Amino acid sequence: MVIRSSSSRDVEQLIGVLRDGTAARRESAVARLRVIGRRADERLATFIASDAPAEGRAAALGALDGREDDRAHQMASLACDDPQPGVAVAALAVLRGWIANERGTEILEVLSRVALDPQRDSSVRLAALDALSELPPDIVRPLLQGVPASLRTVPTPVETLQTLDDPLVMSEWIADHINAPLSALHEAVTRIREKELERPPTPIRQAWTLARGAAHVALAQRGSRVALYDLRESFDSATTPLPLDFLSAMSALGDATCLEPLARAWSASPDDPWWRDRLRETARDIVTGHHLTGRHATLKRLRSKYAGFV
Repeated sequence: MVIRSSSSRDVEQLIGVLRDGTAARRESAVARLRVIGRRADERLATFIASDAPAEGRAAALGALDGREDDRAHQMASLACDDPQPGVAVAALAVLRGWIANERGTEILEVLSRVALDPQRDSSVRLAALDALSELPPDIVRPLLQGVPASLRTVPTPVETLQTLDDPLVMSEWIADHINAPLSALHEAVTRIREKELERPPTPIRQAWTLARGAAHVALAQRGSRVALYDLRESFDSATTPLPLDFLSAMSALGDATCLEPLARAWSASPDDPWWRDRLRETARDIVTGHHLTGRHATLKRLRSKYAGFV
């Protein structure tokens, strides 16, 4: 795609900021490059693949965040093989935002390859595993049989949790173990979800759901997105209000992939203005926190499909 001369000058200036600027100026440059979008692709791809300082090239990959086109996928996937760990980790962070909504398996294959490569830096392999955690564990576990136990972030069973059959006891366990390994907190989410699916009497099921919300908040306080897929699914299928902990966790951890599940929950509750307002507030937190503009593909789709939501 040909870049207009004015845009070309802007892109060159922004690339210069990415190469030589401070962290704050780089963040501003990334936001502007997102607005310019595909017109900057050729120059951006060249810069990311260059021998420029790793900090600038890693920041440049943030300009691809939220894009849903093959060119952006290709640029991020190629950068996963960069010899500089910081650049590869940034590329994997971009791919993480797309993995849950991928129609094929290309991103899944890239992430799995990096995670299983014993020659890669451990920080890069951990970033790939972290990205794979966006998928349900039953999909990820078979892919990770060759990963050393010391690197695995996919949860393993925790014996204590498997013995907790009372939702109030589970809630107490979570409150007492907010600093437990992330795998244990994720296992709590998984265990609780299993108990909810057993369809116990409504008051007991509601108590389990409250406990699951508490586990999500505990993970959010640690900045862990390991159970974000469960948050998305919870809102995606919600026909009645969820506990406020779910909204708090979503506000803290959610990204563009979470907006449509929130919109579906909003659409499914036309007669509950309080809940609908809370959902919209959470969506606004995500939009603001990730600097999403009206040009973002997800916002365009939502405004067409769910008028009045964002």
